[in-house]
Amino acid sequence: MQADRIDRPLDPGEAFFFLADRSSCMNFVLFAERRGHIDAERIRAGLVALQQENPLLQARITWTAAAGLRFQSAPGLPIALECRQTSLDGWQAWIEHELGHPFESNEAPLLRCQYLHWSSPDRSVLALTFHHAIGDGRSGAELLRRLLEIIAADAASSPRAAIAALPPMYEVFPPRFRWSEQADTADQVADQMMADYKRHGRVGRLPWLAGTALSATTRAPRFIRFIVPPEATTRLLALSRRHHASLHGVLCAAQLLAQYHLQASGQKEALFLSCPVDMRPYLEPVQPSTPTGLYVTLISASFALEPNTDLWELAREVVRQTRLQLARGEGHLFFSLYGLEETPLAPDSEARFIKALLASMNHTMVSNIGRVATVEIDPAVDAISFALCPMPYQLLFSAVSTYRDSLIVNLNFDAGRIEEQVATALAAAMRDILLAASGAGAGPIDAIA
Repeated sequence: MQADRIDRPLDPGEAFFFLADRSSCMNFVLFAERRGHIDAERIRAGLVALQQENPLLQARITWTAAAGLRFQSAPGLPIALECRQTSLDGWQAWIEHELGHPFESNEAPLLRCQYLHWSSPDRSVLALTFHHAIGDGRSGAELLRRLLEIIAADAASSPRAAIAALPPMYEVFPPRFRWSEQADTADQVADQMMADYKRHGRVGRLPWLAGTALSATTRAPRFIRFIVPPEATTRLLALSRRHHASLHGVLCAAQLLAQYHLQASGQKEALFLSCPVDMRPYLEPVQPSTPTGLYVTLISASFALEPNTDLWELAREVVRQTRLQLARGEGHLFFSLYGLEETPLAPDSEARFIKALLASMNHTMVSNIGRVATVEIDPAVDAISFALCPMPYQLLFSAVSTYRDSLIVNLNFDAGRIEEQVATALAAAMRDILLAASGAGAGPIDAIA
């Protein structure tokens, strides 16, 4: 059954990622690694079924002065599939290419698929690339899992019953956090947010980012990955609970410590960190992961590090600060700070937005989508993870997922902005910190784990 058609304005969160993408490609790539090959015709049939189930996979984004920034229905346009024969050493380059290949203006649908396969041994990668305005890590993971299930079950001829399009995120904010209706209180929250950004003093420029011009012309998306095995991941989870932290807090602390030690100043430093947060639990009513939609915000904070900073104390501070900011409603306010609630949002707002965005403080990001449910019907799948290229003011973007109890970290960087050896050193340091915290020994890090 066909999904509902969609025709509505983008909400401020969707508009943020649409505009950010125009400055610096924000493609979200989810990919599954598996043993053996897949029949391409089954993939094509599965994509048809997937599209029928998701209204936003049958839409384009248009932008005019009269109507503003809108999703508009674009039925009858299939999801593109590219099939490529590659190698164990070559498949990652095709994922990196997707990170820097933006969707065209008015293009539909806003998702494409790539199937990579090779022999000796027989292996394959199935990847979905989508425009960030139509989804986030949670919904993207569910899209990929659903496609794998359809293919494995050969169930393309019987898609799920059509699901009504989900409401935009801003329409389901709880009343106390509908900031457009509480301008004075919103200003107070924004002032507190900005004050907290400076709570440990000035956040300096990161020493490794090349040049001063924040230009996308030399972007070269890359990612380095490492995997924390199941035994060590299980220990990290148990230790996180024991230390009143969380696995996400430990990941953030490990990344901050890796950055601090590589800077090697020996002085107290204020480092800035940003994390996407799944907003579904903070909406009324709580929203599902399917059909696809954007239900994420960004939370940023400054943290003070010095030579004797303890991993677990820093992890607890990350958790405390994140909870405080969410309780104040900063997640519900973030996108509105860029003036994106204007309706209709006029095209001449783009230059103002990009100027404000590129003035952001230098920082790193940790995006952890958590545990991805095992695709039980396809036991050949041994990893599901994702990638996204950092913005020009970000040193790195760590994309984290857990699959079959293994913690998968894809450390994304722009080789046009930082040297590869710096990214490799940061990834190795972060991995060693996590393994040491779990009680496992550290080892060499490769581009492919």
